[in-house]
Amino acid sequence: MGGIIIKKRIPVKVHLKTTMTQDGQQEQFHFEENGEFVELNDKHYLRYLEHQHGQATPVQFRLDEEEVHLHRQGATETRLVFNQTQPTMTRYRTAYGTMNLQVITSQLDRHLDFFAPMGKLVIAYQLRAGSQLIGSYQLELQFSA
Repeated sequence: MGGIIIKKRIPVKVHLKTTMTQDGQQEQFHFEENGEFVELNDKHYLRYLEHQHGQATPVQFRLDEEEVHLHRQGATETRLVFNQTQPTMTRYRTAYGTMNLQVITSQLDRHLDFFAPMGKLVIAYQLRAGSQLIGSYQLELQFSA
């Protein structure tokens, strides 16, 4: 009753490119990591450790039908939900307190094969605090066994 059912746990290679534009400045980050594709209770997850500046940050994507959930557990915890049909809200914890941010997803392209497993995600989004634009971001993620 109500147990956790892991159907699949498969090692994958993860390639991630992130482009951030904040205050007119653009930065790009590239990561190539070993991760795992997990099927758990009929949901699909991509998990890996992101290595940057000597830190290993656990990252998880949940790949749902209509939306994608991103959870990063670093110095600050980030939980974002990408849904192209409607903005979503998130709470962002900083040293100065918690901010409520709006996630506006303008692009959510998904090419996923859960059987292989392999896939590609392209997500473009903005983060806003009220009427203030915090930044624009593009994320390109590829994974394969």
